[in-house]
Amino acid sequence: MVLFRRRPDADLPGLDVGAANRVRGMVAQSLAAMGIVAKVDANHVVTSVGDIPLAPVVDELDGHDRGDWPVVVDELVTRMVRSLLDGATRLTDATLADHVVVKILGDRERAGRSFAYARPLVSTATGQPVPGFVVALAWLDDGVELLNDAALAEVDDLDSAYRRGFERLATALADDLDVVRQGNIVTVTGSSWLVSSWPLAAGAGRPIMAEVGCDVVIGIEAANKVLVSASSHARELDDALSASRVADPFAWHID
Repeated sequence: MVLFRRRPDADLPGLDVGAANRVRGMVAQSLAAMGIVAKVDANHVVTSVGDIPLAPVVDELDGHDRGDWPVVVDELVTRMVRSLLDGATRLTDATLADHVVVKILGDRERAGRSFAYARPLVSTATGQPVPGFVVALAWLDDGVELLNDAALAEVDDLDSAYRRGFERLATALADDLDVVRQGNIVTVTGSSWLVSSWPLAAGAGRPIMAEVGCDVVIGIEAANKVLVSASSHARELDDALSASRVADPFAWHID
């Protein structure tokens, strides 16, 4: 008896060739319904508003019944396109000055947008760049909007923007962090998407340091939820994070 096995897709791990092509087709249909011209490649889609990676789409589908895939894909593609369009508003040094803030940005949060200007997130414990993260700029008003390369095309003084961004982050998080300890792990939450950037905010880590010390491991679960433990409990913290974490935990020294 001959057994037929589904061939895995070379560019979208976790899917067989048939399922991967179905996902590509659904993404193309969603974009066409929005009137966006798109070219679907093996692992990303090139559109008139920016590139859309397909890996986050596959991650989002994990655990969903295949019958629900069209709805899930359509919702995710709509969010990704909205992010691309929001980030395309061009700013100048003057307009940016009163609203800029820095934000830790994980690779999974890029949604196809280019952040070539972004700076490395350097661990204060190791002095080395943290894999999977950069420090980007965002627009802070009623909400938080990431600023990609297109948005900053007319901004000349990025050094000044970063300086202002660090200052504003500390102010924005001053009263927006909830710190709760359970066992060896501290959970940091809040209402803002800036919560995950607390390591960059002067003074924000003091309540956390009081619970677990100054040499810690940080795991960013989501933009508004971060887990922290002492360095000696790094394995326990890693186990506490879900598979959908923004990136792997990293070492940090709280001043």
